[in-house]
Amino acid sequence: MLMYTAAVFGLGAVTLQAQFPQSPVDPARSESGSKIYATNCARCHGDDARGTANAPDLIRSVAVLHDRRQMLYGKELAPLLTTLPGHNFKFSEKELGDLSQFLTASINGILRSGYNSQPTNLLSGDAKAGEAYFNGAGGCSKCHSTTGDFAGLGKRYSPAALQQKFLFPGSGLFVKRKVQATVKLASGKTYTGDLVRIDDFTLTLRERSGETRSFNRIPGIKVTTVDPFAGHEELLDKYTDTDIHNLTTYLVTLK
Repeated sequence: MLMYTAAVFGLGAVTLQAQFPQSPVDPARSESGSKIYATNCARCHGDDARGTANAPDLIRSVAVLHDRRQMLYGKELAPLLTTLPGHNFKFSEKELGDLSQFLTASINGILRSGYNSQPTNLLSGDAKAGEAYFNGAGGCSKCHSTTGDFAGLGKRYSPAALQQKFLFPGSGLFVKRKVQATVKLASGKTYTGDLVRIDDFTLTLRERSGETRSFNRIPGIKVTTVDPFAGHEELLDKYTDTDIHNLTTYLVTLK
């Protein structure tokens, strides 16, 4: 399993806590997950999930980070814990969800106390490799420009905030862009604005003028939504620990 350094999770108790939002946790499900963990996982990963000589620190793992992000966005869990190599899980979907709740509660505990008073090893990556990732495999340059919206990025944010910003762009202090919705009526007239609410039957959007409009989703109406953070969510399943640190190190150079 790939491991995170304290770059994301080893946080100070006061000054940085607001930058790193805690994920919502259901206490009952977390308690259920703690029992599953104690019975099946603690022997290798430690009673506190921080790893042993035989197995890594789970609360800094890519799989658990993915599940934490799902919780932050209020999405139904689809735990990546089922994909970990070397494990033969026989848990139900409910049990896996409970286990994720417990591990996320453990992460929240770190956000309050932390391994260190300040994040460490944030800039241990390779800036050149980060630049290559930005312009290549990461696809960052498709939406962002180092001479446009990212100009001077390294001056505007601390390394910790930068890393948090691209890992969790739609949470905490960094929520700035909303899902955009476009409704095209059978007549051809279109309405576009910030998505307020959508389900199988209705959609509500807020136009730039501030006016709110609601539509019944009936035959003949075409609805299109664009999530500005969709690319970031997709990357969370692809990042390696090295990619994250290389990208952070590169973004800091954008002065």
